[in-house]
Amino acid sequence: MKALMFHYVRKFDLNFPYSKHKEIDDFAKEIKNLISLGYEFKNVTEAINSLKKDEDLNKVILLTFDDGLKDHLNAAKILKNLGITKGTFYIPTQPYLNNEILHVHKAHLILSKEGENSLDLLFEACNHLDISITDHNNYEIEKENYKNAYSRFDANTKIKEFKRLINFYGSIGVRDVLLNEIIRKLGILKKAEDLYLSFDEIKEISEMGFEIGSHGVSHTLLSRLDKKNQKEELSSSKKFLEDLISEDINSFCYPYGGRKSYNQNTLRLLKEVNYHNAISVEQRSINKETIKNNLFEIPRYDCNQIRELFLKR
Repeated sequence: MKALMFHYVRKFDLNFPYSKHKEIDDFAKEIKNLISLGYEFKNVTEAINSLKKDEDLNKVILLTFDDGLKDHLNAAKILKNLGITKGTFYIPTQPYLNNEILHVHKAHLILSKEGENSLDLLFEACNHLDISITDHNNYEIEKENYKNAYSRFDANTKIKEFKRLINFYGSIGVRDVLLNEIIRKLGILKKAEDLYLSFDEIKEISEMGFEIGSHGVSHTLLSRLDKKNQKEELSSSKKFLEDLISEDINSFCYPYGGRKSYNQNTLRLLKEVNYHNAISVEQRSINKETIKNNLFEIPRYDCNQIRELFLKR
């Protein structure tokens, strides 16, 4: 059994020439090819329960969609039209609380528009506003700890450093101020409602039969937060989504997903607040040993690996 991770599933937009996304037509074609090869699809929690019962899941794929993006309603409709109503959609909840785009997606908008120039724009914003993204107590420690973040990504050095500064070791307290300044300068007019699923759309996806999971509140790296703030990220997002869809939220998805994106506090808190499983981004298949050893570090492949994993012929 293998899990696949999707983020942006959309058509190319000339206004964002450096966008990293799955073309929606390619998404449909790849799913059709997987069906033709005899694969079936399950929700994450459903598949794990089946694996516990020793069912043969060798030809099962878990489709997972991160970030609650508007794109995902179209993806869900494509799947439904192909007879698939299984997959798990992980929703971060802060955009519904403050009606603001998450820092991670502000960074994506900038990168999609400017590419490697984004790092220069970040430093220009620091100079213009007379603030530093590196001026915080844990900067040197975190820079060393997370220095290999994005090492497996096919991107140039400046793009990787921009993403590390925003997501891994730059100051959490100033990143939104800086990103907002860059977005203002670039004239990007996107609003939260343009990027994220509405309440009705989340309910619609749930009612199709897809699983809704939590992606935390703010999409902040959990390993950078103390235990109290981690618990808030895990518990309040779970309650928010349960109240919204009137269903239990059993599955969690770590923001950024690598082993260093969470810690032992996270693993203990997930059980404490009653999640049943959690998805990471370690690239390997899921087997009985995975489930036996740790339900809270379920591996996933990136969707751009579909051809090498399944469609070699």
